[in-house]
Amino acid sequence: MSESFSELFDELGRIEQRLSDEGPGPEVLEELGALRAQADEWMENWLVLEDRIAELCERFGLDLDLDPSPINHENAPSNVELGTAPTSPAPHPPQPEGSDGISMVWHIPPHLDSEALVRTFRKGIGFFDLWMYQEAVAELEKVIEQTGDFPVARLYLALAYMAQGRGHEAEPHLQILLSTEQSPWILTSARHARAYVYAEQGRWREAAEDLVVAVEGGRGGPILHYNLAVALIRVGEWAGAIEQLIHVLEVDSRDEEAWLVGIAVLKRLGRFRLAISWALHGYRLLPDSWRIGKELAILLDYFGRLEEAARMWKRLLRLQPGDPDLWSGWGWTRWRQGDRLSARGAWKKAASLNGKAGQALLYLGWAALEAGDQIKAWRYLERAEQDETVKDAVHAAMEWMEQAKEQKRVL
Repeated sequence: MSESFSELFDELGRIEQRLSDEGPGPEVLEELGALRAQADEWMENWLVLEDRIAELCERFGLDLDLDPSPINHENAPSNVELGTAPTSPAPHPPQPEGSDGISMVWHIPPHLDSEALVRTFRKGIGFFDLWMYQEAVAELEKVIEQTGDFPVARLYLALAYMAQGRGHEAEPHLQILLSTEQSPWILTSARHARAYVYAEQGRWREAAEDLVVAVEGGRGGPILHYNLAVALIRVGEWAGAIEQLIHVLEVDSRDEEAWLVGIAVLKRLGRFRLAISWALHGYRLLPDSWRIGKELAILLDYFGRLEEAARMWKRLLRLQPGDPDLWSGWGWTRWRQGDRLSARGAWKKAASLNGKAGQALLYLGWAALEAGDQIKAWRYLERAEQDETVKDAVHAAMEWMEQAKEQKRVL
């Protein structure tokens, strides 16, 4: 496979030379298109191979450690991004919709023969659809006060409260719907909404329980499955979260958040081969997603595919040249390839873009330490300490330096 990939680069070099010598032409364009088709086929074969390897590891309980760095970096930082848990994904606000994405039919009770009341109801719904939630609440409250048993109006009123951050006022209305209503659509929406209120209150176990019941009702759309995945992550049920994210992607394979959360969960579970399979799938579907591309580059680096990781970082930097995390990742891969100069340059670029880019500053600290400049290393680590995401790693580095100093004194 690697030999055929090298052949693709040889062919690309030949086409580049023809373009330089002859300029653009239909024949060269056709050759370039054919090369792109070959590259796509190569990537597809790689994807299938990764899937098969991941499946074999799962089936036979294998734990492959494929991180054969050619560089001795015993005291260098590890790529801390790889082992981090998902960044506490937030649930999406629920919507009063069915699994087919069509808004619920408004079942206006037959006893509502007041044209003015119906007008007030429709006005409230109109305000809700325009995100004018305060106005929607004012109109829908009038409807509930006059009718008392208009389920759709009560549901929209609860959702309007929630949209204003007034979940405590929405909760009683949702409880009434859940204890009195028969419509499966309204029950699913009300349970989903109550779970969202629980989530905002940090009651993740109760949120997960409500969402499980809502999903079991069989009328939930992708938002419902996504929110259940988020709740399961918050209570540590990682495998269940992956199942729900698969449901989301079966409906919408271009849901970037679902791909990203899934990759993060798989890394948290230590299932890196499956994680890179997800990253490859997601990136093929969303080639302009620099966030999925970043995850793919990190995983390529982890598996020792440094040349491919370096190419990925370069492509991502063309898309997002102002992102310090990408410069930091590019620098780490170059470090592992033995190019210390390029690595330090990339990390300095990251630090210049964001003075609190802790990961890059941590790397610069280790690089300075390797060069024997302990004063500069300590200064970098002090700056990196301001970034909460790497504080533990910074403290570990500082402790290592203190221990090294102490050992030198003893000697």
